[in-house]
Amino acid sequence: MQCARCAGMNVPEIIVEGGGKLFVMRCVHCGDVTDHVILMNRRRQRSVRPGHPRTSIYRRNRSTWNRSAVIIEES
Repeated sequence: MQCARCAGMNVPEIIVEGGGKLFVMRCVHCGDVTDHVILMNRRRQRSVRPGHPRTSIYRRNRSTWNRSAVIIEES
């Protein structure tokens, strides 16, 4: 299996933490750890709105952001 981050080789690994065992895949090149919860969240995020930014703020024209700011002068 290839790593999604660097296309390196993933190997199975068991992480023991807090009395529980986690079965994960770890990349031997970059160290990226992937388990079933991470994969499920990545699939869900891709399927929600593919090709669209997460927030609508990036769709606005960036040059107009500072023009609407109100400047208060002290007297």
